[in-house]
Parts: sequence; C-alpha cells; structure tokens
Amino acid sequence: MTYLLEVNNLEKKLENIHLKSISINLNPGYIMGLIGVNGSGKTTLIKTILNLYKKDSGSIKINGISMETNEKEAKNLIGFVLDENMFEDSITVLKNAKLFGNLYSNFDLKLFYKFCERFDVPLKKKLGKLSTGLKTRFQLAFALSHDAKLFIMDEPSAGLNPNFRKDLISCMQEIVEDGTRSILFSTHITEDLDKIGDYIVLINNGEIFFSLNKEELLEKYLIVKGTKEQIENLNCSHIIYREYGDYHNCAFIEKIFSDNYSGLEVKMPVIEDIIYYLEKGGYPNV
Repeated sequence: MTYLLEVNNLEKKLENIHLKSISINLNPGYIMGLIGVNGSGKTTLIKTILNLYKKDSGSIKINGISMETNEKEAKNLIGFVLDENMFEDSITVLKNAKLFGNLYSNFDLKLFYKFCERFDVPLKKKLGKLSTGLKTRFQLAFALSHDAKLFIMDEPSAGLNPNFRKDLISCMQEIVEDGTRSILFSTHITEDLDKIGDYIVLINNGEIFFSLNKEELLEKYLIVKGTKEQIENLNCSHIIYREYGDYHNCAFIEKIFSDNYSGLEVKMPVIEDIIYYLEKGGYPNV
C-alpha cells in the first residue's frame, strides 16, 4: 500500500528551530496527531511538508507523488486548515472559494455551499471580517470541497467554541471512516487526541521523541502514586520524574513488566500527563 504521507530524513533549519532527521509515514484511513510544547517544531514541520518552507534535505511524498518534482500534483491531494490564513482577507468567502478553487482539479462549488451551510460560514462576508473560528470553518469547508485525500491541520481547534470543537472532531472522524483519506494535525488540546488519534508523534526540539500508535503509547508509561517516602524509595528501572506535594506524591515511569508496584496506586496516564511529565523530566533517552 502506498502511504498517503511519506516523510524521510527531513531536515530544515530556521533561526530558532532545526528539524532533524524527521521520518513519518501515514497510511490511508488514520489520524495522526503532532504534539509537543510551543517551539518544538510542529508548525515548522507542517509548513515544510506543505513546501511553504523549502526543505534542506530529505524527501516528502503525497500518495507516492514527490513534493519536490511534482508539487502541483501533490498539493492537489492536500486539504489544509492552518493557524495562519493563506487566503485573501479583502474579498468575500465565496470569491475566495472561486478564486482558489481554480487551483484544484476537483473543486466542487456546490459541495462548498453545502459545507458552508453546515458550518454556518457566511458566503457574502469578507474573509478578513470573520472571527478566528469562522476562518477555521471556512478553511475546513474549502478543504472538503476539492476531493483532498490528505488533510493537514495546524491547531484546528484554536479559537473554536466548544460546540463546534465537537463538530470538528465528528467531521474528522467522518473524513477517515471510508479508509481512503487521512489527517495529520498538530494540537495542544490533547483531549482531542485522546478521542480520535490513531498515531501520536511527539516532537521535542526539532526531533521525533516517539512515534507510536495510541495503544502503544498509553501502555508505555505509568503514574505511580504513594507517600513521599514510598516515592523517594521507589526502585524502578526507568523513573523519569518524581513529583511531591502536600496531597500528591507520584513518579512518572516507563513501564517495565518486571518492576513491582506492590502497595502503590497505579494510574495509566492520558496524553496531557505524558507531555507534562516528559517536559518536567527532561525527555530522557530511555
């Protein structure tokens, strides 16, 4: 099977971030989440995949098509929702759709009308006058209207009210359910990934710290709770971080089946916990 997204040994150096040896593959029918603290390289990676930043080395393919040698054909398969507006603020939503729709071989204006109605996007209002949330809805409606196969989203939930956030999550699940399309998206709202993420890629300082399916990730780490003395004397193979408080003492560990947690409370972390404790623990090489 051809990957919808194939990134091999990607390098990109900017003033404040250096992507180093990034390799990720995404099959049709799956959602991959990019996580990491601000400045870790998530947006830089997305912009480099989209060729908004020229890569220094490595390769990027969309459904087997090289972004380097066949950029137009590759981008024809991509629908994007970015934190930065790539459309024209000074004209209406409808005029934007007609103008930029000409860049795609399968743009369907009637389908665009349908999604704008579904997402409550005003067709006759200038794009620059829309709220951040409505601009995101417009981008999503546009992406869904030109038969994109790979959807690339950078913080798509930012600026959305809770109700539309739920609609967005539902829409993302609809996108991949027929097994022909996939989504790569960055987010700091990790509960979205807890709900719909199939694969999780954590980027730290421009490098991939891990790339795992969600089940593997949630099995990889544990939070062990106990008294201060129990946590101080905890004898585990890979203790990443210990945390103490008046009402809370715990250790974040890499799960090793031979370790003994007898007498301690054991909790499986959610993705937010994993980011928090890895940041506190300094991203050890475990």
